[in-house]
Amino acid sequence: MEHPELALTLPVKIPYEVLEEHLREKLVGEMIKKEKDDGSARNYAQILDAGLHHSDKPEFDLALIVTFQTLTTLFKNKQGAAVFHLKMELQEELQQIFISEFEVEGKTNNWLGDTLLETLLNNWMHDKIKQKMNFDFMPQIEEKLMEVNEKLEDKIEAKEGIELSGRLNDLHLSQIEAGPTHLWVHVSIRGNAVIELNKLHM
Repeated sequence: MEHPELALTLPVKIPYEVLEEHLREKLVGEMIKKEKDDGSARNYAQILDAGLHHSDKPEFDLALIVTFQTLTTLFKNKQGAAVFHLKMELQEELQQIFISEFEVEGKTNNWLGDTLLETLLNNWMHDKIKQKMNFDFMPQIEEKLMEVNEKLEDKIEAKEGIELSGRLNDLHLSQIEAGPTHLWVHVSIRGNAVIELNKLHM
């Protein structure tokens, strides 16, 4: 007997703290540089910390707060912060979440020069952050799909006397949504499943 295909969409909740920890590992210690005409680079600042939360600007999704320390001779060891307002998009065919637009706010009390800082931060965002915040979920999705199918082949006991078997044919990201404290990732699932009753409790 051929069983009809099932289609289901599950929302996955990812706290911003989880993404924040991931970004800290990638960003802390990173240098903000200014390229020279001869191809060399001058270090202007070093990243000390990074935080992530929901953006208060309606046209953006997330706000990345970067704390840095300057390395220039004139303003050495001064600390400042910048807020990057980010718009996130899902490229469904590649299963990647990436930054499509951003806006930067520098907070320096004018000791570095807001115009120079904004230029450097914009360049740094284009070169580094957009790459580091490009989340590729396809390898993890394929790995989890194989794990689930291996379990379903041997049947999963959902409860005493109730077993679940079947196969997942497709598992992919279909939508993302930035909430106040979490990033919601909607996962669409297609496959076949059979529930087998081995014991009746009546």
